Amino acid sequence: MKFSKLLSAACAAVMALSALAIPTSADEVSYHAYIGVQSASYTFRNAWNDTQYGQGVVSDDGMVYFDQLTGWENPGNKAVTKGGVFTDAEITCDGTYTVSVTDFDFGEDETLNLLFVSTDIPLDAGITFSDVKVVMDGNTKYTFDEAYLSPDETTYVSPMCINIWNEDLGKQDGLFGYMMPENSIEIQFTVSGTGVEAVTEATEAETEAETEAETEAETEAATEAETEAVTEAETTVAETEAAAPAEAQTEASSSSNVGVIIAVVAAVIVVAVVVVVVVKKKNS
Repeated sequence: MKFSKLLSAACAAVMALSALAIPTSADEVSYHAYIGVQSASYTFRNAWNDTQYGQGVVSDDGMVYFDQLTGWENPGNKAVTKGGVFTDAEITCDGTYTVSVTDFDFGEDETLNLLFVSTDIPLDAGITFSDVKVVMDGNTKYTFDEAYLSPDETTYVSPMCINIWNEDLGKQDGLFGYMMPENSIEIQFTVSGTGVEAVTEATEAETEAETEAETEAETEAATEAETEAVTEAETTVAETEAAAPAEAQTEASSSSNVGVIIAVVAAVIVVAVVVVVVVKKKNS
């Protein structure tokens, strides 16, 4: 049967594909970006690779500095939690990303000493940052067309937005003309040079359309195969019925009701005999 042949071919193709090794894409990348900040009273989140307060460093009393904003309590200069809910970014392709902090407590501070992006992207990776936006309470305060990289970070890419001790950043017109944020601080930036194209809404729509087309094609193929199987079954039944004697069919159409019943019974008996013969042949 044609349907059986199609099914056998599909199974063979699946088995052949399953025997092949599927290599990992050489284009896969995974870097990370974090927001860094320090207020006038030195409430801070330092760079992820800072040896004293960076990622993974825990105080003697169990305080994980990198997972919070850390401030200082006087007298005693004791480290205390100042809130801070962070949104970090995983960089897997070219595109626009955002890092942020909310739910903070900067006390009476009116300015920031530092605001920057800390990443684990090596400086020699060939990856660039552009269109770096400082957004406070939902309002864009300043945009760097090209990222200003921290001259103090010699290993990783670290775009600086605010540094009161840096003369170059101090010359940015209007950079410090801001109101101290009350609810949120965001840094948005565009990444290029990862070697992986950006995933856009258009790309996602195209992928969805391709998936729908493939599903529709598979459905049509299955329907066609099912139709062929049904057609073959109907043909077999018709041929079996045609095997009944033509005389019985003629007699059935022209005789009385009694004759019709007799002819039908005879036809049923003949069909039953044919079916039994076919079954015996298949089992032998």
